[in-house]
Amino acid sequence: MNWGNLEGLIPLFGGIYGFLLANGTLPKNPKDPLRMEEWRRKFGKMMRIVCPLLVVFGMLQLLGVV
Repeated sequence: MNWGNLEGLIPLFGGIYGFLLANGTLPKNPKDPLRMEEWRRKFGKMMRIVCPLLVVFGMLQLLGVV
């Protein structure tokens, strides 16, 4: 049975997780909210740009285009 190129799941899920972190959706109850807010100010803008590209790359890998 050929399942295709499943290694595309890594960038796909990583991109989704990173985007949710950058938007503040995850974690629901951070242990240190001040530190998470500082992280979002420092990396949030970059992560909101890079993560959707990572999701698209993962989808292209799953489809076998890349």
